[in-house]
Amino acid sequence: MEARNGILLSIFILLIGLVLALPGSGQYREYYLYGKVLDMQKNPLEGVEITVRDVLSNRSYTIETKRDGEFKFAGLPHGTYRVVFKKEGYAEKADEWKYATPQDTMQKIEIPAIVLLSRAQAQEQAQVKEMEGIFKEAVEKIKQGDYDGAIAFLKDVLAKNPKDSNAFYLIGMSYARKKMYPEAIEALTQVTQLAPQFPPAYFELGVCYQQQNDLNKALAYYQKNLDLDPTNVEGVYNSGLILFGLNRVDEALARFEKALSLKPDDPAFLEMAGRCYIHQADFEKAIECLEKARAGYADQEKVRFLDDLIAKLKEQIKK
Repeated sequence: MEARNGILLSIFILLIGLVLALPGSGQYREYYLYGKVLDMQKNPLEGVEITVRDVLSNRSYTIETKRDGEFKFAGLPHGTYRVVFKKEGYAEKADEWKYATPQDTMQKIEIPAIVLLSRAQAQEQAQVKEMEGIFKEAVEKIKQGDYDGAIAFLKDVLAKNPKDSNAFYLIGMSYARKKMYPEAIEALTQVTQLAPQFPPAYFELGVCYQQQNDLNKALAYYQKNLDLDPTNVEGVYNSGLILFGLNRVDEALARFEKALSLKPDDPAFLEMAGRCYIHQADFEKAIECLEKARAGYADQEKVRFLDDLIAKLKEQIKK
């Protein structure tokens, strides 16, 4: 009997040792997770049902947010959890919480604020995402030179939403690239009515009227573009070209100098500033600008032209 009792005692001690050695045994309260649920205006949402489900064991826990939008899960065992947030009138939101590392002591972790969209907001966001994809496709067609394809594609968009300013803008650009300026002007004018603070529409209208030689309207639209976006260097330069052509040299020079303040090494801007200085008989400044322009041009015909012009100006100074 004594020998038998000794064997049983040994087995009992061994079993205790095995139980103590099992990893994570008894560790069921390892994580304290807390946070808030808010609406789009950052207001707390009460009564949001939150269900966390362990993806391995399928064990789940459900709570609701309090009046201040707060929630807490005190004592979750380690694991990876699928989390679902539900509230009447709001779009359901899912998340995944990965806390698979066993812990010897309770770990307190704040979950970043959860924002729920109302169903209407979620639908609007889905529509915006869909439209982004549509416009990306239209822009790609324009880049590839498929202007007719872009126009047909965007007309389908306008059939569903006749007040889509983005579609009108891209159609206007497509018509302008096809040199169909009256059609481009019609579409771009719609943009200025639907989105009056959108600078590129006024710039494109300036280009269209400039191509039609309606210079006063072109200047007016370039000016409107610059009122909204003073850093649009192309608008500054194009309006300078018109003023130079109208022999309003002082005004043109002011535009080219503005363009150079935005883009100092552009050879076209330097050349036109030099030409303005020639008209003002300031040949030294003209030569300075033209020599800088010459250094920036790769076109050898343009380089030869500027070499001749600079040589003539230097001869003029000698006289």
